[in-house]
Amino acid sequence: MRKILCLFLFVSVFSLYGQETLNLKIEDNQKQPLPSAVVHFIGKHFVSDAKGQVSIPKLSKGKFPIKVSYLGFLDYEAFITIPASNPYIITMQEEVNQLSGTTLVGRVTQPVKVVTDIDKSQLQQKSGEELAKVLTSVAGISMIQTGATIAKPVIHGLHSNRILILNNEVRQEGQQWGADHAPEIDPSVADKITVVKGADAVRYGSDALGGVIIIAPNKLPYGDGLHGELSPSFASNGRKLATTLKVESSVPKLHHWAWRIQGTLKRSGDIHTADYVVNNTAAREADFSVATGIQKEKGSAELFYSRYENESGVFYGSHIGNLDDLLARFELGRPLTTYPFSYSIEAPKQKVIHHLLKTKAFYFPSFGGKLTVQYAFQKDIRQEFSVRRLNRTRIPALNMKLTSHLMEAFWESIDNPRWKTMAGGSFSHQDNYNQPGTGVVPVIPNFASIGYGFFAIEKYHSGKWNAEAGLRYDYKYLNADGYDMFSQHYGGEHNFHNITYSLGGAWEANPHLSLSSDIGVAWRAPQVNELYSSGLHHGAGTYDLGDASLNPETGVKWITSLKYNNQEKGRFLNLDIYAQVIKGYIYDYPTGETRTLFSGVYPIFQYTQADAFFRGTDLDASLRLAQWGACSNGLSYRLNGSVVFANELKTKRYFPFIPAPKFSQYLEWKNAPKGLFQSLEASIGHTFVAKQTRFEPSQELVPTTPDAYHLFEASVGGTITVGERQTLSVRLSAENLLNQLYKEYTNRFRYYAHDLGRNIHLRLSYNF
Repeated sequence: MRKILCLFLFVSVFSLYGQETLNLKIEDNQKQPLPSAVVHFIGKHFVSDAKGQVSIPKLSKGKFPIKVSYLGFLDYEAFITIPASNPYIITMQEEVNQLSGTTLVGRVTQPVKVVTDIDKSQLQQKSGEELAKVLTSVAGISMIQTGATIAKPVIHGLHSNRILILNNEVRQEGQQWGADHAPEIDPSVADKITVVKGADAVRYGSDALGGVIIIAPNKLPYGDGLHGELSPSFASNGRKLATTLKVESSVPKLHHWAWRIQGTLKRSGDIHTADYVVNNTAAREADFSVATGIQKEKGSAELFYSRYENESGVFYGSHIGNLDDLLARFELGRPLTTYPFSYSIEAPKQKVIHHLLKTKAFYFPSFGGKLTVQYAFQKDIRQEFSVRRLNRTRIPALNMKLTSHLMEAFWESIDNPRWKTMAGGSFSHQDNYNQPGTGVVPVIPNFASIGYGFFAIEKYHSGKWNAEAGLRYDYKYLNADGYDMFSQHYGGEHNFHNITYSLGGAWEANPHLSLSSDIGVAWRAPQVNELYSSGLHHGAGTYDLGDASLNPETGVKWITSLKYNNQEKGRFLNLDIYAQVIKGYIYDYPTGETRTLFSGVYPIFQYTQADAFFRGTDLDASLRLAQWGACSNGLSYRLNGSVVFANELKTKRYFPFIPAPKFSQYLEWKNAPKGLFQSLEASIGHTFVAKQTRFEPSQELVPTTPDAYHLFEASVGGTITVGERQTLSVRLSAENLLNQLYKEYTNRFRYYAHDLGRNIHLRLSYNF
């Protein structure tokens, strides 16, 4: 009898297991139901009905992650305990409005920092492009180029070591000192890219004089099912092919555990101008990343690894055999001879492999707040090849390996709605090693570097006001050791330290108008190339000379931003005004002399420093000309522009490679969703770049700058539904539509060739 009773109880309990039902009601702040909201739960997807309701039966008791998505609203993410209240009400918050790539917060208090976001849809419109090209859609962001295939972002006239790039929350550490060293980042990993235009050194440390670029992937899909994205693209100029595949999911029956795999392949051949092919400008790229993590109510832990590999040819015409040919090329400004299109990559060329491994964990301690600890390892391998005698071309003339260890820990308060505190510290160690056996004296010596810093930031919010203040201390030790071309030992130890601070505030005058202002002090220590360069910089085609007596740069940047956004009337204005003084600004300039080597004759560039004054303005505005249906549908006009001036404080002399004034205007048409079409849009655009008249002829290889030019573009695209949750986006666009022959002042190869001719893009994106 006892056995029968136990068996009956066991069967009864077992029958109750997995019989709970979760009834959800999804609504907005006004208690209005949200139909067709997507609920990601226990590895499956559920869609709310016309009343915003979802019923999920046969659930086990326990605590599970849940995510709810709805167009125009922020994703809702939380843990839910089964059994739950009946119904369980989920209130969705309206999403931050995105217009022209600029973050507008509506009734939410305006942030103190001047921040611009490039969201997922904008990234898809630039799929297959390099990071610098993607960022140029933001007013105030331009590129410094080495030919048509190598580019770095420029913020308010500053680039390279004056811009800090965070790749998945990790400081990108490569050989970023060279203008021809593009960031070793695949922008396809990003779900959003954020540009901070102020000098934000307090939070992120040294080198952020120009600003910060934050590459942010989407959060791992805890509790979600298998899904992904396939994004192939083709560009006519260079016959470029690019494909990105991303797949992610949570682990079945272990929904606290999620993973993501992403990969990108790119291949392009010789690019062409409006008149001719630019030979040996082909490129190949293969990128891969994998991420996994476990999320619990009290904290989470994640692991991320990425590998970036790029091989790029360097235009033949930048490496010239003798002085007479060099002077003749400067006068002609284009190649003497050209060859048919090719995908082959020959010397001179460069090859880069970059590894990034990151582990991160955060925890909600019992005393309150959130504690985060992160460690990252990076290894950057850069090889540069020159045309050499006796079959030595296959041996890299430059072979550097940079190893970086980065650790950060910080605590932040999360409970007080008015006061937010963040405090923490960071530590870094770097080791650069020049691989022997190249037969060439390295352009920079071996070096080791150690740095650490401590910071504290306080934020205050009350009604329409927002304020922020921060303080940071940084120390850096550098030890360089090398031998020059005369076998003379050089190098030495350097110690640098500095205190930085920031102070800012924001005011929301009304739901449409806000004003923010921020002043920040940032610094950076001179880099090894600036101190000790002594040799051929292969990728740039220059012979660089450093100065071991250089001092650190210290900059004070003030930036004020005025924003007006009235979505109902279709009016938008964002105006940024900034001024920055940099004490000891370091730059290189052509001395007017040349150095003759076995591989050719090269202009000598010398590093020096002077106090600098940068100032300028960025404009982003739009006006709706006609409307039908929802506010976002209709015909609109958009204008953005940027102007930056830079000169020495004492002598008033202009600095080289400062972007010329640039203005772009667009006429954009968007249609309301209809039938299979989720969206349909088209645009035409015009960009004007002025002639750079603020330059110093003595600091240029040629005594004049390129003429002003006009470029036209057009695009058409749309998104259709191909299944219950699958969508297909197609976009056709054309750049330099009229095939204009032009030169860009900030392209370091403008002395030898023109810029890119007409380029037609076809981009597809399939979400499954």
